[in-house]
Amino acid sequence: MPKRATSAESASDVLRNEQVVRILRMLRDLDRVGGSDLYELAERYGTTTRTVRRDLDALRDAGIPLVTETGEGTRKRWRLDADAGGKLTSVIEVSHFLALRLALEESTVLRRNQSLFAVMEDLADRIEKALGRKGRDELRELDRCFFSWEKFAWRDAPREVMWPLIGAISKRRVCLVTYKAPSSGNAEKRFRVLPLRLIVHNGTLYVHAWHAHFKTVLLLNLQRLKQLSVLDESEAVPPEYDPEKLENTAFGIFIGKAMESYALKFDAFARPYIEERKWHPTETLEPQADGSLVLRFSCTPSYEVTNWVASWREHVEVLEPKALKDELRTYAQWLVGKYGGAA
Repeated sequence: MPKRATSAESASDVLRNEQVVRILRMLRDLDRVGGSDLYELAERYGTTTRTVRRDLDALRDAGIPLVTETGEGTRKRWRLDADAGGKLTSVIEVSHFLALRLALEESTVLRRNQSLFAVMEDLADRIEKALGRKGRDELRELDRCFFSWEKFAWRDAPREVMWPLIGAISKRRVCLVTYKAPSSGNAEKRFRVLPLRLIVHNGTLYVHAWHAHFKTVLLLNLQRLKQLSVLDESEAVPPEYDPEKLENTAFGIFIGKAMESYALKFDAFARPYIEERKWHPTETLEPQADGSLVLRFSCTPSYEVTNWVASWREHVEVLEPKALKDELRTYAQWLVGKYGGAA
């Protein structure tokens, strides 16, 4: 039985976990398609390119596989080496594990999960050794520049469900869950699933879970998981599970097999807001001669798309599909009936 942590040990654990979380933020940026250049990272973390270069060199020295390549212009872009094998796999698995975001508040609970803690401790030791005390202090200062609303989702998640679920994901254990969904009239349903990955969206924690009987990936809200039992059975991640492909089917969080093509025409007022960010992985933009812009994408039909389109009010026109036009027409008629005025 492990000894009980003293206050000094607990403080040390918290400090170590803080450093791991901050380092993984940079690793996440470097894992994106195309990587990042020094100037992008410096702006994102509020520091100088010299500091970023030193941090990247330290990550390399710590055994993190990084490569550089020339992007547009003359700037070099840094990215994780996708061909590096085991080391890269362990880093990405830890970052996707998402438990690290909880480490600041849950270090005592985390210590009980010996296999997970050992992985993080090893990664933290290697990174700390490479960065040195000054580097760690700088990273801690950089971390104060950021504020994430995701912390509320982790803070409010039911601990009695979340921590066993994290252990089940890491060990590929099958779970028996009791789930209460509004779509079923809040009736409790009990079934077996293989949990795959935790997701934060709009302040809520979800889990992708494989339902072997229906051969489909379910999206479960942790707040609606009333009971969870981790079984002794282990299963491999099904080959059908492709997180990136599933992401392309959703406009927000809701995934599905049925796909719909959307074409939305935004006026000149809304055009800059549409152009300045990516709304969907499949999107294309078609500038028009009158200053407007047509946005096209394909995803699973859901209320998320309808709500988003309606939020643009008079600045958007639905070109397709017809189903969305009909849905918005019905909504407009309801508004007139509710609040009065000419249709």
